[in-house]
Amino acid sequence: MVDLYIENGKVFFENKLVDANVSIEKGKIIEIKNNNSLSNAKETIDATNKIIIPGGIDVHTHILDLIYSYRDDFYTGTQGAASGGITTVLEMPLGIEGKTVLESLEMQLEEMRKKCLVDYGLIGAAGHNTIDSIQELAKKGVVGFKTFMINAPKEEAELKDLAAKNDYFLLKIFSEIAKTGLVSCVHAENDGIIAHEIKKQLETGKRDFQAHTDSRPAIAEDLACLQAMMLANHANVKLNLVHMSSRTAFDRIRRAKAIGWDVTCEITPHHLLFTTEEAEKIGSWLKVNPPIRSKEHNDAAWKALNDGTIDFIASDHSPYSHEEKDVEAKDNNFFESGSGTPTLETMLPVMLDAVNKKRLTLSRLVDAIATRPAKRFCLYPRKGEIQIGADADLVIIDMQKEYTLRNKDMYTKSKITAFDGMNIQGKIEKTIVRGKLVYDNGKFLVKKGYGDYITPNSDCIS
Repeated sequence: MVDLYIENGKVFFENKLVDANVSIEKGKIIEIKNNNSLSNAKETIDATNKIIIPGGIDVHTHILDLIYSYRDDFYTGTQGAASGGITTVLEMPLGIEGKTVLESLEMQLEEMRKKCLVDYGLIGAAGHNTIDSIQELAKKGVVGFKTFMINAPKEEAELKDLAAKNDYFLLKIFSEIAKTGLVSCVHAENDGIIAHEIKKQLETGKRDFQAHTDSRPAIAEDLACLQAMMLANHANVKLNLVHMSSRTAFDRIRRAKAIGWDVTCEITPHHLLFTTEEAEKIGSWLKVNPPIRSKEHNDAAWKALNDGTIDFIASDHSPYSHEEKDVEAKDNNFFESGSGTPTLETMLPVMLDAVNKKRLTLSRLVDAIATRPAKRFCLYPRKGEIQIGADADLVIIDMQKEYTLRNKDMYTKSKITAFDGMNIQGKIEKTIVRGKLVYDNGKFLVKKGYGDYITPNSDCIS
C-alpha cells in the first residue's frame, strides 16, 4: 500500500506533459505510470484536468525572521512559499550585531527548524571580514555563499558580513569558496558609480522614484558583472550572478557561457513583468536594487530567459513593514525607503500566467524554477525533477483557472504584493513536500517545523 497516489493528471515528466499517475511512498516517488487507478493507496488525489510539475526551488529569499520578525518570519514566509508552489527555499545570510557568521547561521537554522513548512537550505555569508569562516560554513551544510560588490550602508548593518569591499578581497573570497566546490552568489553593482550617483541626485534635490533608478545606472551592473566573471573565472569558482537586469550584462553573460566560463544568473519576476514607467506608478513597493529598468532592458531579459542565458527565476523575497516603505513619512525621499519587495508567494503564479500568455514555455519555466536550481546548488537528483527516487515535491495546478492577485490574500506579514489587482491565469491548488500535502486550496495541513534542512549532495561538489 502506497502512502499517496495522484491520478488522472498531466505530469511534467521527461521534459513534457504526459498522462500519468504518480505513486509516493515514504516521501519518495516510486512509480510514474499510465495505468488504472490504484485501489490500495492510503490517500488518493484526483488531478483530473490539472497539471503536475516539480516543486519550485527559490534560490534567493530574505525571509530573515529573528531581528526582522516584524517583517516576516519563517512560518508566514513558508506559508507564502507553499501557497505559491515553492517547496524549497534557499535563505540568504542575516548578520546579527555582536554575533559571528557561524553563530548567526546557527540562530537562523534553529528558527527554521521550528517554523518552516517547506524544505530549506542556507546560503553562507562571504565578505572581506568573514573569509576565515567560509570552510566552517561549508561544513555546516550551506548550499552556497553570498557576497555584495558594494559596501554595506551603515543603516543596513545586517549586510556588513557580505561586503567584498574591493576586487582584491573579492578574489580572495572567490578563491576560498572554490575550495568548497560550492556556488558563489554575487550582487553585482559597482560601488563607486552608485555612491557618486546617489550623491549627485541628492545634491541636485532629486529624491523621487526616478532619482533612485537613475542612481543605479545599467553601467554599474554591466561593469560589476564583467569584473565578477573575470575574477571568478581566474579563481575557478562557480559563479551565480543574482537578480540581473541589464541588457549589456545579459549579453556579457551569454558570451562568457559560450567560451566555457562557469557562470549562471538569476532574474526576478518583477524585473520581468514591470518596466520603469510601470514601477514608478506603484512606487516604493517596487523600489528594488538593481532598479526596474526600461523596456529595452526588459525585452532583452525575456530574450535571455527564453534562450537560457538566464538560468533561474528567483524571488529575491525582501519584505518590509509599511512604515519602512512609507515615503510620505520620509519627506518623499525614496532613498530613505527600504529596497526590496515580497514576491515569494507570487513568483510561480505570475510566471504560470506568462506561460499561458506564450511568453515562455512550461518547459523553460520548470527548468528555471526547479531543475537548474537543483543541479546548480547540488540538490539534484533529490530535488528538481519528477522522477523515480526523487523527493515527492509536487505542485498541482489548474492552468485554466483565472483569478486576481490581492494584497489581502497574501501570507507574508506585510500583506502586500506589487502585483495587486493583476488578473492572471493558472491557479496553484495543492503543494506537496516530500509526499505530504502541505497546502490545499488555502489550507495548510502540516505543523510548523515540517520542513527539512537540505544540504548539498556530496557527489555533486567538485
